[in-house]
This record gives sequence, C-alpha cells and structure tokens, in this order.
Amino acid sequence: MKFRVFGCVGAEGVESPTQEVNNRMNKIWVCSQCTLEIPLGQSTCKVCDTPNDHQSPSLQESEDLQKLNRDFDRFNLIVSYCIKNGDSFVDDSFPPCLKSVFYDSKNKDNAPTIKWCRPKEILTPLEGNTIPWTVFRSPLPSDISQGILGDCWLLSALAVLAENQELVNKVMITQDYNNEGVYKVRLCKDGKWTTVLVDDLLPCDDKKQLIYSQARRRQLWVPLIEKALAKAFGCYEALISGRPIEGLATLTGAPCESISLQVSQLTTNAEPLDINLIWAQLLSSRSAGFLMGASCGGGNMVVSDEEFKKVGLRPRHAYSVLDVKNVLGIRLLRLRNPWGHFSWNGAWSDQSEIWTQELRQELCAYGSEEGIFWISYQDVLKYFDCIDICKLRKDWHEIRLGGRFPPYFNKKYQNCFLLTILETTEVDLTLFQENNRTFEKNLRSRLDLCIVVFESSNDGVPKLKKLVKYSKRLVLDFVETEVLLEPGYYIVICMAFNHWHTNLTHYKEYPLFNLSIHSSQQLLVENLNSSGHLLADAIIDLAVMKGDAMCYTPWLTAYFLSKHWAGLALVVENRHPEAWINIKFNSQESYNLVSSRGDLVTIDTIPPCYRQVIIVLTQLESSRSFSMSNRLIHRQSYTDDLHDWGPPGCCHIPQIDSRLEGLHMPRPI
Repeated sequence: MKFRVFGCVGAEGVESPTQEVNNRMNKIWVCSQCTLEIPLGQSTCKVCDTPNDHQSPSLQESEDLQKLNRDFDRFNLIVSYCIKNGDSFVDDSFPPCLKSVFYDSKNKDNAPTIKWCRPKEILTPLEGNTIPWTVFRSPLPSDISQGILGDCWLLSALAVLAENQELVNKVMITQDYNNEGVYKVRLCKDGKWTTVLVDDLLPCDDKKQLIYSQARRRQLWVPLIEKALAKAFGCYEALISGRPIEGLATLTGAPCESISLQVSQLTTNAEPLDINLIWAQLLSSRSAGFLMGASCGGGNMVVSDEEFKKVGLRPRHAYSVLDVKNVLGIRLLRLRNPWGHFSWNGAWSDQSEIWTQELRQELCAYGSEEGIFWISYQDVLKYFDCIDICKLRKDWHEIRLGGRFPPYFNKKYQNCFLLTILETTEVDLTLFQENNRTFEKNLRSRLDLCIVVFESSNDGVPKLKKLVKYSKRLVLDFVETEVLLEPGYYIVICMAFNHWHTNLTHYKEYPLFNLSIHSSQQLLVENLNSSGHLLADAIIDLAVMKGDAMCYTPWLTAYFLSKHWAGLALVVENRHPEAWINIKFNSQESYNLVSSRGDLVTIDTIPPCYRQVIIVLTQLESSRSFSMSNRLIHRQSYTDDLHDWGPPGCCHIPQIDSRLEGLHMPRPI
C-alpha cells in the first residue's frame, strides 16, 4: 500500500519543506488488492478486507499525537479522582503482586517476601528518614545503586544519562513528587515512543527497604523508571540480563551502535580487530558528546570469574563509560560500576602507583569508593567484549515507520521505502523487531535483521540502481547503519529471513518491525509498492557486489555472500546465450542455519541469460555459533527441465510457489 508523503517529522512535528504537497493523497490509502481508495481513518478495505499494514509517516505522527493526548487526559483524570476521593493511585494493569515481579508467580514458593510500599513508608537507614522524598534532587551518576535485580544494563545507561539532567527529564515526564502516586515515563520501546503510566508502589523487603534499584538522597526517578520498564516488558524478572545498548536505545530513542572488542566466535570467517580504528571511534564519539556503555566479560568470551574478581571487575556486567582520554600517548577510559562500589584495582586504578600527582589531579582519580575508576584501553580490550555508543544529536530530524515481516515477499507485502533527499544529508537508519523480554529466556526467539539502501531512479516506477550501503545482517533486537546521501532518490529495504521456514499464514502472526530514520536535514519518505521481484533483485545485486565470486565455466558464476551476513546468500548466474544450467546445492551438514526454501538441498534449472537467488541460509539461534558446509554441482542442458534430477516438467525442487517467487524466481541479467 503506497502513500505519497511530503511531510517530514522533525522536532516540531510534521512539516512540508516543498510546495508539492498533494492533499488528496495525504487523506487516502490505496488497497493493494483491489486498488480501492480508502480514507486514512479506515484500517481495512471495505471491499476485500485487506488491512492497511503500512501507514504513512504523517498518519503515524497524527496517531502518536492522539495517543499523547489520551495519556495526558488519563493522567489528569486519575489525579483528579485521587484528589477528590483522598486516595492514591493503584495501577490495576501492573498490580502490586507477584505476577508483576516474576514470569511465573505460581512457582515462587521460595521467593523472598516482597512488600509494596509508598515512598512515605520506605525506610532509608543509611541516609536517615527525615529528608523528604522527591523525584529529582540534581541527579548524579553516583546516586544510582543497583539492587538484587540483574538489570545493570539499564542502570549503566541511566548513569550515563544522569551526566545531563535534561536527558533524564525527557524520560521522567512527571518531575514533581505527588501524593496521588501517579507518574508518567517516556520510553522508546522496540523503536517506537510510548508513555508508560506507573504508580509509586515499589518492591521492598520486610524491613520496608527497596530491594531493587534506588537513587541516593531519597530520589524516586531511578526506581520509577525501572518500574516503567518492568511494566512495559511484563514483570521485573524480564529486566534481568542485557547490554547497555538496549538501555541507551530505550531511554533516548537515538541510533545506537555496538563496537565489538573481541573477534567473533560465531563464524569462522570473522575479521581481525583494528584496535587503532576502534580507539579513534571512541575518541570521536566522546568528542561528539555521544553516550557510551561497556559490557564486561560477556558475549563469547571465555571468562574466569576468579580472575575478574581478582582485578576488581564483575563478568557479565555492564558499566557506564564516563570519559575517554589520550594523555601523553596513554589511552585511558573512565568507567563506572552501577553498583556504586567494587572497582578495578589494576593499572591506573585509584591505588595504582603509575599516577603522577599532577595527572591524578587533572583526571580526578579519586572515585573508586563510588565505583568510578580509570582503566587503560589495553585492559579494556582484555576484559570487555564490546562498547555501545548512543549517537544522541541535537537538531536532527526523526521519522518512525512500522510494519510486519511476512515469511515471503510479493507486491502486497513489501517492507520498502522511498527516500527523497533534497540536500546532502547524514542519515542514520535503525531497524527494530519486537523485543522478546516478555517471554522467559527458554521461549525467546529473534529474527535476523538487515537494512539495504540503493540509489533509485524516479521515472514513474522506482527501480534499483546502485548499492549505496547495507547494515550487517544480525540476529539481534535491532541493527543500524549510517550513510551520507547526496540529493536524489533512494530505496530502503528492510529484510528478515529466519522465519521463512515457518507456517505463519495470518497477517497478525507476522512479526512486527519499526524503522527509525534520523537525519541531519529534512527528507521526504514514501511507502514503496514496486515490482514483486524487488527483493530478489536486491539480494542479487548485493551478492554480486559484495559476495565471493566463483567461476565454474566461462558461462557460469556463483556468488557466495557470507561476510556480515549471519549465514549465506547464494546467487548463480547463467550467461550462456542458449543453454540452461542445472544446479544442485547441498548444505545439509550446516549447523544452526535455516533455509529460505524450507530445505537444505535445492535443485534448480536456470534459463539462458538469467540468474537466481538459489538459497538464503540464516542463523537461527543468536546465542549459538553456526557453521556452513555446502556442495554445488552443475551441468549444462538444452531443455528447461531437471532430467534425472527431478520429475518431468519440474524446474525447481523445492517448488518455487507464490510465496517464494519474490525472492527465488530466476531474473534476467
């Protein structure tokens, strides 16, 4: 379904940077099945019941504003009711009981006793109980203290935000303590802004002391934000374990990038690290004012808990990155443990004898009691697996688009967008899938995600021209890529494949996605409805440009795309002017990979002067490594069948039906 959208969502909402606004097309959507023009307010076609699965940016912005207004009205109604009746708010959608704490509250007989207390009931013996509770008291990173919940990924991100109270204010919308106990928190969940309403009943022990996160000096902003995330994901237990990048993305909505500090163990063709390039990235990110967090001893690192403990670090733990310095040729980072204690004790720690008095004073190396410490870049490379960067920029423009990933590609369902660039623009694209924290770990699954950007023509029907940029294809919650675009037209394609082997048939079962577009200049965006073979053409171009080419004959070339691809895309090209090519491809001995065709053995015949996406293999479980083993057999034929490789009249095994033809049907060269 296509929308002509000439507005851009910036800091002030929807604007029109050109005079080409087509008012009529901003008021209707066109059904992809029967082409009926339908008012934007109607969600399905009244003739054929086809859903409006792609919304225009202007409509989405309008709906977001309506939701904000509803949230505002609900907040005011609750406050008014509580004042009138002398009550405090109790959120019945996230009630003060065990089901708000655990996934399965029925099997928690040995769980500690939890009392839900209002701030006026909560005791803080270390600080005394005479200081009044408040939402903020000039927030500082050192205020944050982690409780018994393993959500250091969130608290390390909060500590970075606390360096600038303006950033915390954008999350904690209700900034004044109120007796009604109702607060609004703004989060960017799964790439989409949402306002979460919470009460101030907080989990405490039998001594009425907070058991989860807290902020010193009797501030509420930390436990209230933590509670908002627990509500958004279903329970407090859902917050256990994560990486700073998720916290930074959720709290800021800004594009985030993860820089690996270890060579990947998930694949055998991983690239070596360029530690000088990484250091330059860290310095430039700090100079730009970007927020950063670091993950210690996680990922695929072989970790000795005793070794980490000996040097004052906690494995599988998230730290805030407060500073990056190059001092007299010495590369140093300043980190903070969200526990507020337990600090690094090696070289460049507070107790280290390496410091000169002048350098110690210049860098304020006195914070170990609050969990703040300096550490050399070399030791960071030894003990940390990645550093996450949140690219928060002022005066940039933002557009967010939503959709679904069906397990196929055709004219009806296309996750493609047309960008019109009016002036040279930096663009940051992030593709999100629905977060799986709402499920217990053993029930979680993720899609692979990839963003591809092509230069496009604008001769009525947009077509792919030149490959401009693509993200790594990864089985993660989100992927990101940034690109500098000159004036012109560009097609953005959002991809996911590891669910193509499933039997999902209903629209509402298809996985959700959100695409965020951040840009230094205003741009125009349209939902794109092009040919049903756009995905095949994109994968072919990507494999030809970036894959490894193997020439079997003067007429036959196979392109193996595996670098940064979480698996393999195989494209075979038949340049013979008269003969067909039979291709048998076997990848049965591969591990933790699934096939876009539902089978690891494929047989195809490719016509003269055609090429075909034979198979897309995709990593299934993100926590496990994958391995590929494949064998390709080819032969030439002067008829269009498989001969003894298949039944008469058959050209493809498995058959390429209507669900697969958008990716696997042979395409002319």
